[in-house]
Amino acid sequence: MLDKTKYFEEVKSYKFIANKSLGQNFLVDSDIAEKIVKKLEIQTGDIVLEIGAGLGSLSYFLVQENCDKTLIDVDEKMLQFLREKFKNIEDLQVKRENVLKSDLSKYTKIIGNLPYYITSGIIEHIALNATNAKKIVLMCQKEVYPKLISMDHNPLSILLNYVCKISTPMNVGRNSFAPVPHVDSVVFELIPNQCMKDERNKGVYKLMCQLFLHRRKNILNCLSNVIGNRDVAKDALNKCGLSENLRPEQLNIKDFQNLFEVLKS
Repeated sequence: MLDKTKYFEEVKSYKFIANKSLGQNFLVDSDIAEKIVKKLEIQTGDIVLEIGAGLGSLSYFLVQENCDKTLIDVDEKMLQFLREKFKNIEDLQVKRENVLKSDLSKYTKIIGNLPYYITSGIIEHIALNATNAKKIVLMCQKEVYPKLISMDHNPLSILLNYVCKISTPMNVGRNSFAPVPHVDSVVFELIPNQCMKDERNKGVYKLMCQLFLHRRKNILNCLSNVIGNRDVAKDALNKCGLSENLRPEQLNIKDFQNLFEVLKS
């Protein structure tokens, strides 16, 4: 295997080619990278995906595991680097791929350092499509994490708390990256439950997103706007036992599921 110290020194030296438009900041603290990969608790037989592999700070430890592994990124320069460094590794695929277009259902473990500009979109895609995942370990900017655990009641936090358990975050200081970003990061784990396989999730989530577009309006007005018929909206709310004056943020996941089922029928 490549010498760890030399590998991470080389990663650090590449800070000048970081693509700001892709949110690239390379993790250069090898101890933290190793801790993050250990959180995934990889076992023989796992099928592992790394999202946004970059220069391979997490990949360095991931490729040493006895499992099928796929590294994806959208930057061809990063992929060329990875292919060269890990060319002798078995059970490894390195692919140019946009995670938002990836089939996540085949992976049992997912890991990634998520770019700020698309963090929510990636987590949403994981929550709706990683139906066979047993564990997901993600790193994001520190300010994003509170929004995922319902400090701000929103469709993504409602969905996440329904389909998985969210761990307490591990802080990662900004000086662990090159180039040094303006904010700190956190690493957290998602432990999926059986609700991840609920076939209604995509439909319910779409409905939630539509209703939250006007979250300060009452649910009757929101629903009327979505379906284009106030009488049908009133009837649906009545069948679900929901007051017309509630706001979307006052509903729980069961309320949204019941509403979805009534509207579907």
